[in-house]
Order: sequence, then C-alpha cells, then structure tokens
Amino acid sequence: MPHVKNILVPLDTHENAGPVVQWATLFAQATNSRLTLLHVNESLEFLKMRPGLHGGGFPGLDLTMDKWRQHYQAETKATFDQLFQQYCSALSVSYLMLEGRAHATILGAVESTNSDLVVMGTHGKPWVQRAFLGSTAEAVLRASAVPVLIVHNSLSTPPPPRMERLLFATDFSPASAAGEEWVRYFTQHGVHEALLVHAIENPLLDVYEPDTADFDLRRVSEESQQRPPRSAEPYWEHAAQVATTKLSQVRQQLLGNPSYVLQAQILAIEGSPSFAILNATVQHHADFIVMATHGRTGVRRFVLGSVTEKVIRTASCPVLAVPSKGT
Repeated sequence: MPHVKNILVPLDTHENAGPVVQWATLFAQATNSRLTLLHVNESLEFLKMRPGLHGGGFPGLDLTMDKWRQHYQAETKATFDQLFQQYCSALSVSYLMLEGRAHATILGAVESTNSDLVVMGTHGKPWVQRAFLGSTAEAVLRASAVPVLIVHNSLSTPPPPRMERLLFATDFSPASAAGEEWVRYFTQHGVHEALLVHAIENPLLDVYEPDTADFDLRRVSEESQQRPPRSAEPYWEHAAQVATTKLSQVRQQLLGNPSYVLQAQILAIEGSPSFAILNATVQHHADFIVMATHGRTGVRRFVLGSVTEKVIRTASCPVLAVPSKGT
C-alpha cells in the first residue's frame, strides 16, 4: 500500500504557481505530509559557459555569477514566502533552491528528499503552443519512480481544488495494479466517490479471453436480416461482460471496507481509451484522474505519449500518473 509523507513541488516562479501549490497543499493535508517547494535555476547553466562572469563580468556591466545567484535566490525566496503565506502556512514546508538542468535536478531531488509524490504544473501555456507538457514535465513523467500529479496552471483563477471524487482508468494489466493501489490509498484519505473506467477498443485482445466467447452464427445471421450486423458482435458483448466483471471486482474491494469509498461506479465504454476517460471525466465531474503511465493489454500499451499524454494534455482536472511496477 502506498504511503505519502513527503511531497515534492517543483515550481517555475515566473509562471502561475498558485494552482500547483493549492493542489499540493490539499494532498498534504489529506495525507498529513510535509511539502518541499523546489525551484531549479537553469539560467546559471548558460552563465557558467561565459567565463567573463566568473571574474569581473561583462565590460561595463556590474554583474558576476555570484551576484546573479544572490539576486536570483532572493527573488525565489520572496516568491516562496508569498506562496507559503497564501496557501500552506499551516503545513510543514521547506524550501529547496538548486541549480542545473531542471528535469535531472528534480529527479535527483525526489531521491534526496525521500519524496513519495511529485506535484507539478504544465508551465501555464496553452496546449496549442506546446507539443506536449514541455520538456521538463515530460522528462520527469517518463523517469520518475514515484507518482506525478500534473496540474493545469493556465487559468489565473482556477476552481478550488477538491479530492472527493476520483476517476480511475484501468486496462486490467499488471501495470495498472499500481494505480489500483493508489486509488485504495486515496479512498482512505478524503476520496468518497470513485468512477472506475475501462475502454474496450478491440474485443479480440487477450484480456477479454475471446476464445471463450459464445459465437452463435445462427443468431448473427438472423439478426443480420433485421439490421446490418456489426462485425463479430458477440465478441464485443463478451468483452463488455468481462470488463464489467473485472471492474466489479475492483469496486468490491473498495466497498468492502467501511473506511473506503461510499460510492463506486463502473463504466465499460466502447471506443478509444483517451476519449472514454476524458468523456467520463466531464460527465461525472471528476476532481482528478488516476492512471498508470504504461501497461500492456494484449498487443497494446498505455504508453506515455499516447493514451496518458492525450489525457494529461486535454483533461480539465489534474492527472495522477502512477509508474507501473512492471510490464
């Protein structure tokens, strides 16, 4: 079972950091955790390649690397102080200001701070201007050994964060089991409702055991006289039954303990996984989404860059990307 005690919050102090800190604070309050606000100064990587800044600086410019570092750290601390006073003054919070390449430094800080969870933003820029989340968020998501909560911080006045209703997207793979564990954990720390979603994109995948489907050729032939039959319709029906049964098993685990959720709804949807997840999120007003970063379903994969990327890119709420324990 997961256990959250330390939450790392990488921040870009030049962008809208408020929503990120708000969500981190909410998760910290629910799990009785401490926060570490982290900012990585990448600008010095550029300055270190300018030897003149090590000594007297540029001619006619009163600037050295040490002076720049002091000025930058002072501004960062002032921003951290403001965020602390505004959002998380009641929590145990520490500051961390590091230098280097952002993604590598963040990943190193996850280990050095013994963090169990990372909460970070999308840099606040519209998706149409970005190929993905930005190189830093993408690199952290791909390599992080702990879950990463991605918060859209493009709105200046976002709605207040809530973690009462979560949506869990599963492909029933061993990799998705890691996400299942986090769902159970959060249902013991504030979540009261869970929506369990699975998308049936191909009924012939091994996860549905298609060889056991009852393919009644006579029935299909008779029905085709009334309406155009869908190809291999019994396989779709069989896949829906298998998916519903598997989702019901997950639901039963959540409802079997009084300390778990009060309500759990299952939803097996035909179509692409990203569409199913995003559509269910909007229709059922999910506060946040939980999904594995990758896993296997027969010959298909939930890989970062396909389903997970589409959901994170488009979802109207934060997405908790849980690294799988294996494929």
